[in-house]
Amino acid sequence: MKITKTILALGASALLASSISAIAQDEEESYILEMTEVGIKLGHTAKFREAVKPYNACIAENDSDAEWSAWRNVGGEGTTYHFVSTMANWAEMDASDEALQSCWSEHMENIMAHVDSVSTSFARPMADWSGDAEGYDVVRLHQFRVDDGEMFREAVGGITSILKEAEHAHLGSWYDMIGNSSNEPDYFVVSHYDNFAAMDEDRAGPYSVVSEHAGEARADELWEQFGDALHDDWEYFHLMLRRDAELSHSGD
Repeated sequence: MKITKTILALGASALLASSISAIAQDEEESYILEMTEVGIKLGHTAKFREAVKPYNACIAENDSDAEWSAWRNVGGEGTTYHFVSTMANWAEMDASDEALQSCWSEHMENIMAHVDSVSTSFARPMADWSGDAEGYDVVRLHQFRVDDGEMFREAVGGITSILKEAEHAHLGSWYDMIGNSSNEPDYFVVSHYDNFAAMDEDRAGPYSVVSEHAGEARADELWEQFGDALHDDWEYFHLMLRRDAELSHSGD
């Protein structure tokens, strides 16, 4: 096995949090998740936050349909914000939002003065592997680089099927990355928590649930298959984020 059962159990236990954003919960299963990661210059976090707030206010005042949730990294190198939104389809990118463009033109210089990097990625939900989640403010993204996609899908499909039959309380939602490069994750899954205190709870892990309901031999087989499907190098990595309500924006 390429990585330990403990790490695999941690990764599979995530079983994503219905998109990282409450925005996505009412969308069709075929929606596209758009995630923009913004790296902040050292010592500029407070200034960045103050620059974004009037931009959000401008959008609200001008009745833009734009919506997103904002998430800040916990731990790791530097400060990054992840702005998460959804699209029904790619055609939405052709649409013009005059209020959004006008507000961005007005506030872009002030915001970008504190930004070190920007990158955007896209993903689709995988409903067959997924459950529901809501009311959470802390998430852990578990990301996987896959060497054998067929083997990986078979393993995760087997695990999530058993977890659903067992009515596992922490089953979330998986996502398949779109157009990722060779050094980026192919799939990601997120464990979700109401708050940081919820991370202290003693949750039943997926391995123990699968083992109890399908037998230890079947659980070992699935976890072995899961590990063997991953890349030998940089096969698993994770990121913890907390919701930033002040920098999020909802049409409501």
